[in-house]
Amino acid sequence: MEHHTGPDDPRVRERAHAIWEREGRPEGRHIAHWQQAAREIAEEDAVPGPEAGLQTPDSASERALHEAAEHLRGVDAHSHHRQASPAEG
Repeated sequence: MEHHTGPDDPRVRERAHAIWEREGRPEGRHIAHWQQAAREIAEEDAVPGPEAGLQTPDSASERALHEAAEHLRGVDAHSHHRQASPAEG
């Protein structure tokens, strides 16, 4: 289920308050803190969970990281088949 942040989202309110406190409770920064909180939460909500499966990276560096992660899991990044370990082969 997708969640959209809005002006009454309690997560944004709580995050903005935490940012305000972390920055020493400055006056006149409430809008910036609210915007930062909304942006952070929207980014967190956009991160796919483990049930979302693998996403196709957009850039070469993301593809390289994706392939490295697959390699570490024992997956051939090009064929998407599990590599046999020496004990299996």
